[in-house]
Amino acid sequence: MKTTNYIANVTIKTIHSLIKIIEAYLAKLFEYNKKSAQYMEDLKANPHFRTREEMEREGPKSNKVVIPELKIGEVSLCITPDLGNQMPLVLEKWYVKVGDRVKSGDVLCAIGNEAVTMEFESFYNGKVIWICEHKKDLTVGDVFGKIEGI
Repeated sequence: MKTTNYIANVTIKTIHSLIKIIEAYLAKLFEYNKKSAQYMEDLKANPHFRTREEMEREGPKSNKVVIPELKIGEVSLCITPDLGNQMPLVLEKWYVKVGDRVKSGDVLCAIGNEAVTMEFESFYNGKVIWICEHKKDLTVGDVFGKIEGI
């Protein structure tokens, strides 16, 4: 009888220990999910933001907006936007190369982090004259490309 009670007590203690470990992992998981949800809300506040699923489903396209033209020889800088409270961004993929002609609304590149990926569009018609290296770490205000009016 004592052996049975001892085994039952050990088993109950083990179960309680496992429950505490599981509760700790769940707390960390929900904390991570809460932070991810906040990052997503910050990004969704930008009207040009699309999720990875939307990009894959719709392809590299965008809404066309009437933007003033660049004058011949005038250069526009592609600058990392401020999306609020977010993790550092990385330039994940270029859809254009130097010398390509682009139109307003053409997708130039994909920028993201481990939580999200978004596409960056050209605001002007012109020719790509410079792009930064692939996989570059970006901070708000960094220039990662240049377009010249043609």
